[in-house]
Amino acid sequence: MEIDLFTYLIACPLVFLAGFVDAIAGGGGLISLPGYLIAGLPPITASATNKLSAGMGATIAFGNYLKNGLVNLKLSVPCVIVAMIFSSLGARVQMMIPEHFLKIFMLIALPVTLVIVLNKEALKPKIFFSAKLTKEVFIKALIIAMVIGFYDGLYGPATGTFLLIFFVKIIGMNIKDANGIAKAINWATNMGALVLFISSGRVLISLGIVCGLFNMLGNYLGSNLFMKKGVDIARPIMIAVMIIFIIRITLELLHII
Repeated sequence: MEIDLFTYLIACPLVFLAGFVDAIAGGGGLISLPGYLIAGLPPITASATNKLSAGMGATIAFGNYLKNGLVNLKLSVPCVIVAMIFSSLGARVQMMIPEHFLKIFMLIALPVTLVIVLNKEALKPKIFFSAKLTKEVFIKALIIAMVIGFYDGLYGPATGTFLLIFFVKIIGMNIKDANGIAKAINWATNMGALVLFISSGRVLISLGIVCGLFNMLGNYLGSNLFMKKGVDIARPIMIAVMIIFIIRITLELLHII
């Protein structure tokens, strides 16, 4: 696919916004993936290129957590391995879906995911003492890594948010511990799908790297900006991008543009 200046002008600012929103409220993929689609990329190419730019941001976040000792390696390592495998499987399934049906799927799934993520009750944490690493905890964590790994490879937006919700509410971790393992798994799911997408030639490398730098800048600015109402600020941005995405994809499906 040939990339022109228009593609960069549309994708880069939206991926920057995705990084900014992700840092303050989570759910950046709900902006970056539609951003690539609005810029005119086919669904699989958009998903694959998004994995590159999101993976750059995820690597920085995971590295920071790891450096500061916030990642429980005993639990994270097996989850990372499982997440990589199932993310690759999800990406392989996505490549088998015809483009027309993939657009219809995303047209339905993205708004539904947005509603779930913006539900304050879904995001409201329940604070527990740190979960002990029992056999039951390992089994639950591995199942979460399998399910979310496959989800991220197949589709992806709000992976980090879903991981946080699951580890807090299903396993009973506190936010600090849940964030650590969520960052590790989110990095793994990006890498697992990205390797497959690159090997199949689906990633627009130059666009993904440039957008990845914008994503990292957005993450940096968002994480260093004090916001008491991060979700309230992120909500209108997410909704606006989603409306533009829905209009564009609907028109494409109707063959109007």
